[in-house]
Amino acid sequence: MNTQLAQSISVLQNIISNGGPETTEYETLQNAVDAISEEYKSGKISNETIELLKSGFSEECLKTTLHGHALTKPFGYAGDFLIIDKLYREQVTEDMRFQKWDIFWHNLAAAKAVRNRKDYFIKTMVDRLNCNENLSLLNVASGPARDLAELYKTLPWESDLQTVCVEADNYAINYARKLNQPNENCITFIHKNIFGFSTEVKFDIVWSAGLFDYFDDKTFVRLIKKFMGFTKPGGEIIIGNFGLENPSRSCMELVGDWYLQHRSTERLIEMAVEAGIQQGNIYVGSEQEGVNLFLHLIV
Repeated sequence: MNTQLAQSISVLQNIISNGGPETTEYETLQNAVDAISEEYKSGKISNETIELLKSGFSEECLKTTLHGHALTKPFGYAGDFLIIDKLYREQVTEDMRFQKWDIFWHNLAAAKAVRNRKDYFIKTMVDRLNCNENLSLLNVASGPARDLAELYKTLPWESDLQTVCVEADNYAINYARKLNQPNENCITFIHKNIFGFSTEVKFDIVWSAGLFDYFDDKTFVRLIKKFMGFTKPGGEIIIGNFGLENPSRSCMELVGDWYLQHRSTERLIEMAVEAGIQQGNIYVGSEQEGVNLFLHLIV
């Protein structure tokens, strides 16, 4: 083991033993995790060593913190509705011994990008509603649906937007229903995996922000084609995907066991063209951090 790697591992172990990083240690911790991740991906560190590092987190720590939630996956999959909502709300554990960890995670670019993703959705929908009195929305993998709850609060007339949410996790649907109880007349929840979902209804907007990051390119293109069948002529498909410029990637993967398919703007456009969208009907936007990209397609 080279000296730099040994130092990086020592930095991580010391911060774990101290209950998390101080604000002044954020950059040092990020650099250490980046270095360890690079060596791990190159095959110079074994899986056993990585697991040994993770074992430094106590069971109590894993039960209460964001990265503990990411690692233990209580709902069986990465990026579940509850951790997304914890990121939205910047929730910090009540256990003071581990609060530094949650504060650190909320300060990562990826966490900021997730919160910005909600704001991006709300602004996009408000802009579209300003141009059209009534809109129909299909929200695929709607998760906690806090973005919808906040959007409906901003609308002068709730009935201007009718929403159908397709979500594979029934726990997420129950959570979202409670959160959106004031809007229950405007939102329909459907418990279905998107691959098994079908409808003859056409929507003005089809939105999916946190799903495509988990698919390979072939599945990505296949789902664009499926979404095209749900969209009215002249309607819009909007797909979120983390871009290549994600400075938090090592922390997500190494510490949180949270892996995404990162893609460039160019690759997103290529896949849209492959799905049959004309080049002139494709636009890629991003939230303020420049981490989460949004593929806009006019059908």
